[in-house]
Order: sequence, then structure tokens, then C-alpha cells
Amino acid sequence: MINFKDLIEVSDTEKLDYLITIEGNPVWDYKIGGLNTIFLISEDPWSGVEEEYVTLRELKEYVIDCFIPFDITEFKTEADKELLKSFEWNDENKELKLSHY
Repeated sequence: MINFKDLIEVSDTEKLDYLITIEGNPVWDYKIGGLNTIFLISEDPWSGVEEEYVTLRELKEYVIDCFIPFDITEFKTEADKELLKSFEWNDENKELKLSHY
């Protein structure tokens, strides 16, 4: 499971503006998914329809607005409800890559 508190603590101001992707697909929306869970939406049958994608800063603000403590926040994909377990920074593309593995 991704520890969002640790992730936020290691991200500097610049990294808060990184786009969030799931296995290479940009996250374009999110919603509350139950107790301590945020569903991230990255699948889109009309690829390229969305013009704006979710940044780490936007996701952080949403978690705060939902009153979920960072250390117990869980992120799952909206399509299959699978837990996202790891992350990797891609400084070249300015993205935060989330993964099921």
C-alpha cells in the first residue's frame, strides 16, 4: 500500500505539480470510494478527450477536503477497485507513476 503521508513528506514544491499516472495512463479524475479510499480514474474509452490531468497537489487537497488522514489513505483504481501498492517518481516527464505491483 502506498503510504501517502510518506509520499507527501518527500515531495518538494515542484513535485506537487507532477501529473499522476497509473501504469502509464494519466489520471483524469477521482472520487471518494468509501472509508479512507480514493478511487483514481485513468481509463477512458475516448482517449485524449480530457485536457487536464490530476496533479499531486490537487489530489493532496482532495484528501484533505475528505478529512482522510494521509497515513491511512488508500488509493484504488475506479475501474477494477484494485489497490495501488507502489509509486515511482519520473522527473524527466514530471509524473508520479502509481502501480498495482
